[in-house]
Amino acid sequence: MRKTYLSDDSEEEETKIDHIKMLVLGDKGVGKTSFIQRLTKNYFTMYYSPTKNIEIHRRVKIGNVSIECWDVPAHIKYHFKLKTLQADVLVLLFDTTKPHTKDSAMKRWEHIHRELPVLPFVFLVGVRLPEKRENGVFYIDNMSTEGFNQLLFHIESTVTHTFYK
Repeated sequence: MRKTYLSDDSEEEETKIDHIKMLVLGDKGVGKTSFIQRLTKNYFTMYYSPTKNIEIHRRVKIGNVSIECWDVPAHIKYHFKLKTLQADVLVLLFDTTKPHTKDSAMKRWEHIHRELPVLPFVFLVGVRLPEKRENGVFYIDNMSTEGFNQLLFHIESTVTHTFYK
């Protein structure tokens, strides 16, 4: 969580971040849990078991940033109060082989944009590598490192630049 310490030498506040909270959202079967397992355990499994409740995974260090991943199942993604979770980073996943999942991710972003007074960092991530790629979208393959390391680098550098100046 965010902690603020007052300095004895000046009246300025120094903000120190304990960890960053990252929510992973997307439709059913797009690879949210696979993405988090790849991030936290560095492996991919073909076994699919739908996530039933919000799962909080162990913290993982990416560069200088400690990230706590929250896996939010598709059936409750619109029903919880995003304001109360105070996420620092949102990862909106979609499956490039299922175009409706990208539309759903974009609608979710519009909902988030209207709901929150202060926006977290948002990364739109296409899982599975498509033939044609768009600017502003990160594409990853959970079974390989293609795109995955680039996404992690961008998350880490964005967060580091903002919170650890």
